[in-house]
Amino acid sequence: MSILTIILLVLLIGLLFRVGVSLLRFIIKIAIFALIIYLAYQGILWILNYFQMHPF
Repeated sequence: MSILTIILLVLLIGLLFRVGVSLLRFIIKIAIFALIIYLAYQGILWILNYFQMHPF
């Protein structure tokens, strides 16, 4: 292997690592957002159910 090939491989691996880390961060943000929406939905359902069971 020539030195140029090794340098190109190192640069490619570094680029893939950076893209992978940013993509992973994006996926984690989407997952947290979906979890918050789901928990809010469940909380609203729980509150509505609670008020149906215990009217004023």
